[in-house]
Parts: sequence; structure tokens; C-alpha cells
Amino acid sequence: MKVKELIDLLEKCDQNAEIRVLFPLSNRPLGGTLEPIFSVTPSIDQDTNKTNFVIDTGIGEEGRYEEFKRKKEHDLEL
Repeated sequence: MKVKELIDLLEKCDQNAEIRVLFPLSNRPLGGTLEPIFSVTPSIDQDTNKTNFVIDTGIGEEGRYEEFKRKKEHDLEL
């Protein structure tokens, strides 16, 4: 999906709604775990020299995801 296509879709959404990434569970045909977005970062494909963007949930990075959740909870308390 191109950035413009994503922006077009998001413009139709409630601007205050939260977006989450669905991680399917291998043992279930439907559903999965919804995780918040940690960041969107550029990633350069060295074969084509093109920049792609990666939606990062912070999962798999020790301590980073927990820190993100603490910050999010703190922001919601304010």
C-alpha cells in the first residue's frame, strides 16, 4: 500500500480513534491480538534503493514495548 492510499483511508476514519495492528494467532482461524503502533519508521531496501515505511509495534524489543505502554497510560491519565 502506498502512503497516499493509507492517508486516503485514514481521512475517512474518526480522527480521534486509535489504530492498532492485528497479529493473527496461528491456532485460530479468525481474530488475533490487537497491538498499538509504537512508531512508523523508514526502511531502505538496499536492492532497489527505495524507502519503505514500517509500522512498528515495539514487540520483540526488550523493554521498549513496556515503556511505550507506560507512556501511553500516563498520557491517558493527563
